[in-house]
Order: sequence, then structure tokens, then C-alpha cells
Amino acid sequence: MKGFIQYLLGTLLVCLSSSSIAARVAPLRGDTLALIPYPRQIRLGTKDFSLGTAPRIIVESGSDEDCFAASTLTDDYPSLAWHVKTRGRAARGTIALTRPGMDAKADERLQQAGLSVKASNEESYVLLTDSDRVILEAATDAGMFYAVQTLRQLLYEDSDGHMYIRAAAIADEPSLRYRWIQDDWNRGPIPNMDFVKKQIRIMSEYKLNGYCIYAENIFQSQKYPQINMRGATVTPSEVEELVAYGRRYHVEVVPQQECLGHMHYTLREGGFDDIAERPRGQVVSPAVERTYTFLNDYLSEILPHFESPFVHVGCDEAFELGMGRSRKMVEELGLDATFFRHMQRMASLPALKEKRILFWGDVAENKADIDLSSLPRNAIAVVWDYLARPNYEYYLPQYARNGVPTFVAPGSFWGGRVFPEYDAHLVNIQHLVRDGKKYGTLGMMCCTWDDMGEDLFDVGWYGVLFGAACAWQQEQETPIAPFHRAFDWAFYRNASGTQIADAIDSVSHVQTTLGQSIWYDWAYTIPFEDAGVGQQNLIQQSGKMEQLRATLASAYGALRKNESLARLHRSTYDAVLFDARRMEYVFTKASLAAGVSQRYDDYCNDEDAGRTINTAVYDLVMPQAGLIGSLRDFTMELKDWHRELWMRENRPYHWDIVQARYDHALEAWNAQDARLRQAFGSRPPREEIGLKFERMDC
Repeated sequence: MKGFIQYLLGTLLVCLSSSSIAARVAPLRGDTLALIPYPRQIRLGTKDFSLGTAPRIIVESGSDEDCFAASTLTDDYPSLAWHVKTRGRAARGTIALTRPGMDAKADERLQQAGLSVKASNEESYVLLTDSDRVILEAATDAGMFYAVQTLRQLLYEDSDGHMYIRAAAIADEPSLRYRWIQDDWNRGPIPNMDFVKKQIRIMSEYKLNGYCIYAENIFQSQKYPQINMRGATVTPSEVEELVAYGRRYHVEVVPQQECLGHMHYTLREGGFDDIAERPRGQVVSPAVERTYTFLNDYLSEILPHFESPFVHVGCDEAFELGMGRSRKMVEELGLDATFFRHMQRMASLPALKEKRILFWGDVAENKADIDLSSLPRNAIAVVWDYLARPNYEYYLPQYARNGVPTFVAPGSFWGGRVFPEYDAHLVNIQHLVRDGKKYGTLGMMCCTWDDMGEDLFDVGWYGVLFGAACAWQQEQETPIAPFHRAFDWAFYRNASGTQIADAIDSVSHVQTTLGQSIWYDWAYTIPFEDAGVGQQNLIQQSGKMEQLRATLASAYGALRKNESLARLHRSTYDAVLFDARRMEYVFTKASLAAGVSQRYDDYCNDEDAGRTINTAVYDLVMPQAGLIGSLRDFTMELKDWHRELWMRENRPYHWDIVQARYDHALEAWNAQDARLRQAFGSRPPREEIGLKFERMDC
């Protein structure tokens, strides 16, 4: 369908001292603070609030929800002697969480500062900090939770180790009501429960409020157990546990179950040929009544364990529609009308009664005059596109003209690249959310895809956070540069600059410089095998191989040197390191393969005549320091590291598929080593020992 870690330490490193998370004041000075998302209205003060060593928090409502929101702040700094009281009033030297009308003096101070909670937006909040006190006010649990998340980014430590809250007057509310991510659970990586909880916690910090699980056959079925795979089944109790966990963090867990295309894992099973558009294909047929019996049965098993009023039924990329059992239906009604009929049947299923039904909206792509009046009234089109386009006018206006509500779905990262292509991803998010706002979209669902079955989610937070900023912030088009400047502080609490974001951009930008996406298979292809010759030639012919190798080595080195600056969300950092290292490997592999070619030519030309040691032979066959041995060891490093990160983030299911790619590479290096050893003495032509790619000067 569309494009293609870490061990749970908690959202915060609670075992560390306060100084390990707090940082110096620099990101909180200047006209624009390093905050993600950026508040709708902010006015900076001059005298910051001193926390001292025993900060006092007053939770005026006394509610469990507001106490929990306060705990997300106090857990950041366990070494401080926090005093949290329920009831009471905002007083000098306190941090007060209050509701409109609950504390007359707090309301008066907020009014004097020109701050008021916006009654028309249930996630609205205001925040006032000065040298005397801190006041957070919201009308709802969600609003208060988001006020505290903003407050967390305003805390800093000065050069003497004293802790403060930046003085500011903030009034804030989201631009879009629904701000979701979608995580792909059906293409290989299935996250373990601890990792999903970490995802939910981090999402909530940046005011994302929905987590959509993409599924084809992973939800456990008692009626059709043959469609589930051992080790890849999500149980009702696991769903209920995640739903309850998300509720605490104001993150709605939303089911997505494909109900038209992408159904091969069901249709491959015996006994399902009668509902397949074509036997053993990808699409269930809308021309068969039992299709709807099956879909209703399966959805009836899934949906009772979710609380969300939304259900995503997929229905994209039904490429086989009209090619089999529905051929006559499509001939009579047309392809679009057949799709609309399927959606109507879906809406009438008892399992979907009173649900708001999301569906992938590609039926309307490039059809400016399409009539969408036959769609069910409770249907919401998810307008997806993961390419960086100037605009999405080919897609959105027809839904707006027909009065069909929409979500927009850009890609945070996707499609099995070695490293996310953020140059494109951020523009895609920026422009699609911008155009969604223009046409009145309900929300954003930023997608992650694992088409090649090996992506690590933790490398993708840079894109996820930019999606959060675009969906929350009020401007039509959210600028990228301020987000980049804020990322180090807002996500990692690095107060000394933008070293981490700069390194991420540098690794990603290699693909722009090369003019070519670096797909996952580039990490596994062997230049000495037919499958790798084309990529080796492409990299060599670019004229940028050594430049990009040096760039990636420098970026990886910067990430390594700056590890200590990641004071928050440290558990996500290793995935970024790994993917950066693997990008470096792609170009190192090409460079060393070119070196093998050159050394073999040197050997055949007897360049070392008269020397005691033939240096070309030495470089080619030394087990450890030789070129082939070096490639083998680099591959082994990545394999072991990838496995470690995978097991921290995911269930063991599918790892063997990824491991097999590494194992093939390790075997290939050994085979090439053997070919070279056999070549010494006889000097066969290059092509006979795997040197089929072009020569280049090294």
C-alpha cells in the first residue's frame, strides 16, 4: 500500500538526577523559544520562576486526571523534593493547576495578563509563569494535560545548577481536532506492548491524540483462526490494555482493518476462494454475499475491544476489482460505483453500527468532477499521499466540493529506506497538512509504513514530531526551519545547539545529493553479484561516492560524540545511530568494492614487482584487515546491532527474514574471498571473479 527502539526505559530517564534532564537556558532565550508544537499565542516575560529544591504543586481540582498530568512533570525530576497537594489555591511560590471559575484570584491574574481559556475548543489551555507563581488553567482534562506538556518544555537549569521555569504568558489550542499517527503492524515489525506504551507516552508529550493500528490479519479471530499467524497475533486483552493506557495520556487507540484490498493473508487460506475477486489474490469481491458475512464476523470480533467511535476499513488499492467475480458488476455499474456500493454495504454491517468509518480516499484521485454523493453519510475519506508535491489540489477539492469530511495522511517515514528521506517527508507533511487546513480537514493521520518489514520506529520521531507541529499549530503552512532549531531541545533536551537535528538532516540529505532514494536493499546487495552491479555502478558514476561516504562518517561521528546531549528520550537515540551507521555502510561497501577492483588490476599488472610483499594481495586476502574481511566485519556489526534494537522494539516475529539478508551478505563476502584466493596465480579475467561492475580510479 503506500510506502514502506528501543527497550522501554520510560518516557523519561527517571533513574537519573534532575540535572540529567534539565539543561542550560540557551534554547529558552530569544524571541522564539524551542517549543514543539509552538503555542498559538506566547508573550515572554523577563523574570523567571525559581523552582528551588522543593517545588510545590497545587492541583486545585483534586481530580485523578489533573494529578496524573502533574506527575508527567514531577517524574522528569525525581531528585527534587516535590510537594503535590490537592485542593488549595494558587499562591506565591507555587505551580497551580486550576479550572475556570475555581480560583478567583488565579482567574483575575490570568485576566490581567489577557489570557482566557477558549470555551469553543475543549483542548484549549492558558499558562502564566512569572517570578511569583505559575498558573495553568483549562476547562477539560485534555487541556490541562497539554498545559503541563508545554510547561515541561519551559523548565531549564542555569549555569549554577538552579532550576527555573521560563516566564511567559501562553494561550494555546490546536488547529486540528484529530492529530494521529498510524503505525504499520502488518508488514513485519509488530511492536511489543512496552514499546507501544512508550510510543503513546511520547506522542502525548507533543499533543498527538490518536494511534491507529494498521492491520490485515493480525487481530485474533476465534471464528477464523486460520488467518492468524503464530507469533503475529494481537489478542483482545492486549488491545484493551493499550486502550486503557492511551486513555490516561489522551491518546485514542483506533483500529484499522483492511476490508477490500490487501487481503492476501486471508485469501491465501483454503476455504476463502469463494470470496476472492481472483483466487489467491489480494481483493475480496463485492459481488459475493459471503464477503460481507466474513467482514462482519471479523469486525465483530475486533471492534468491541476498542473504545474509539472511529474505525478505519482501509479499502485502498483494490487493483483487481472487476477482473474476476465482480467483472459483471463493474461492467454494469462502473468501477467507482462498484466501490461506492461496497462502502454502502460496509456501512450497513451490524458490526459498524454507529461507527464513523474512515477509508483510504484514492477513489477520487485526479477526478475533479467525481460525484461522491453515494458514499455513506458516516464515511470519512483519508486523503493520502507520501510524495513531496507543491500542492495536493488533484485530490482534496473534490471531497470538499462533495461535502465529504476528510483526514489528511502524509508520511512521517515509509517504504524501507535505509534512513528516512526527511528532505521529502517534511515537505510532504508540511504541504498536505497545509492543504488539508485549506479545505477544512478534520484531522491528520501521519503514517509510518514497513513495507519491506525491517524499519525501526524510533528513527522516525523527527518526522512524527513535525507532523505534530503541523497539526497543532495555527498557521496554514508550518515552517520547517524553526522546527529544526527546536528539535534538539524539545525532544532530547539538548541545550547547547542543534547538533542532533543537524546530523539527522545531514544523513537524510545524502539521498538528495545523490539524487536517489537509498532503499533498504542497498544495505544488502553485494557488488560482486549480479544483483549489486547496477547499484555499484550508480554510486561510482555519481562522482560523489567518497564525498558522501565522508559526509556520513562525519554525521555518524557527530551523533556518537553528542550522545550525552540526549538527556530525554535517550532510548530512541540508538535507532538513529544505527540507521546513520547503515547509510555509511552503503557507501563504504561501494568504496571498498571499488578498492577490490583496483587492487585486483594492480595484482594482474604486477604493480608491486620487486617488493617483498605484494600489497595488492595483502589488501585483498588479509582475514581481518583486508578489504573483504572488513566488509564482512562491518556487516556482522550491523546484523548484531539491528537484532538488538529489533528485540527491544518488536516481538521476535519476522526477525528471521531480516537476519537472512545479513546472513546472505556474510556468506557472499566469504564466497568472494574464496574466489579471490583461487585467482592468485592464474589471474582470470575480472568478470570471472565477480568484478562485473565498471572500473574507476580510486
